[in-house]
Amino acid sequence: MGDDGYCEECGMLAGRSRDHLEADGGAAGAAVSDRGRRHRRNEDAMWLAVGTNAADVVVSDGVSASFDPDAASDIAVRAAGELLACARHPDAPPPVAGDPDETVPLEDLERPPGAVGLAAAAAHAITGAAAAVASLAHTGDPRRAAANPACTIVAAAVRGPHVGYGWVGDSRIYWLGPDGPAEQLTEDDSWATHVIAMGADPVAAMNDPKAHAITAWLGADAGPVRPRVRSFTASEAGHLVLCSDGLWNYLPDPAEFGAVVRESLRATNSLLGAARALVAYANAAGGGDNITVALIPVPAAEAKPATDFDKTIPLDTTDA
Repeated sequence: MGDDGYCEECGMLAGRSRDHLEADGGAAGAAVSDRGRRHRRNEDAMWLAVGTNAADVVVSDGVSASFDPDAASDIAVRAAGELLACARHPDAPPPVAGDPDETVPLEDLERPPGAVGLAAAAAHAITGAAAAVASLAHTGDPRRAAANPACTIVAAAVRGPHVGYGWVGDSRIYWLGPDGPAEQLTEDDSWATHVIAMGADPVAAMNDPKAHAITAWLGADAGPVRPRVRSFTASEAGHLVLCSDGLWNYLPDPAEFGAVVRESLRATNSLLGAARALVAYANAAGGGDNITVALIPVPAAEAKPATDFDKTIPLDTTDA
């Protein structure tokens, strides 16, 4: 295979290991990333790590206008995923300073309690990913300095019913409850979202050629990266759906998005099967971009008597 990705013998586009990737965490989560039908390479990347009552997941979409966007998304998910592993379960006993049997990092002692602590972990992970992506401008191919590798990112740490997540760019997280429309938990860092917030007509904004131009990203030319982070504790069981715009572009309506995801879960009876089905849906709809989707089930918090000082707040997505 030549440097341009084409076979040097037949001239056809050669297959790459990243053209189609799958991560199967069994009942704890699954993710699939696919090149799609029109791009010559997959510039998306994903990270999935699962444990007992826990999952860390990251999705990144390389910015095609930059140089080596696939390298940017790859290093972003790896850096963020490794940092998310440090997120402590909110229901675990807090570490004790001075315990001779355990070294307690300072950040664990200072970390906020509950799901809010997971949001802090997501912010830390994305900030680390931003530094890793920015470093690419000074390593490898010298052309990276002129067109800095760049990408979007969305990351979530799930610990039982507690979820902390954050994002930069227009990759998304949705919450899918037992019924009803899917709820978009993230807000796109895009031109359309910005002008709509300023009062522009939503239909006209979304139909504008600049609609999907991102206003925040990871890369050496991104300036200070300030990830937006949120958290909640689920009051009812559901699924987190993380995806790149290669999927959500074909399902812009929240009700339709929810219906398609639920049908994929029902028809395949497995998280990996459902992720594959969603990728197939996007490819059948045109496959105009790389497609990445991750599905993470989230159990409901155990009910407990409320007191004047302890109220259960369903699906609190307040900024951390």
